Amino acid sequence: MELQNKRRWKDRLIRAGLISGIVFFGFIFPDSLSDHEKMIHFAAHVGMSFCVASFLYVLCNIRFRIPKKRSHIILIAVTLVIGAIYKYVEISGEGILHLYSLPDLLTVTGCYTSMSQNITGILAAILLIEYAAAYMKNMGSGRSAPA
Repeated sequence: MELQNKRRWKDRLIRAGLISGIVFFGFIFPDSLSDHEKMIHFAAHVGMSFCVASFLYVLCNIRFRIPKKRSHIILIAVTLVIGAIYKYVEISGEGILHLYSLPDLLTVTGCYTSMSQNITGILAAILLIEYAAAYMKNMGSGRSAPA
């Protein structure tokens, strides 16, 4: 019984941490909701990162039976690499790579904001995975799902 309570508290802390990360990296840090254009940019980055991360988790964990922890590492790494490649292609298409030093270029082009929003999509996907796993676990044990 005590072990079950510890596990329940651990799960709650993990979910609270994920929600905190989503709020910080998605709304507070990048100022995502200040105008219409930033909201659209936010939706695009978070949505695509969520989609890629969810797909990768299903592919790794369910299809290839890779353990949960390794699946999370893979989905985080691959999603961030895809986001970085996309941002590089976007920046190189503007023709400004040679105009700034790297730190200035990352600031001017909004790379930090985009990657922060990508992290938000990843955290949202992991949160959904955690809730779905808890739901399936409860359904498998014959109990009703948590509200």
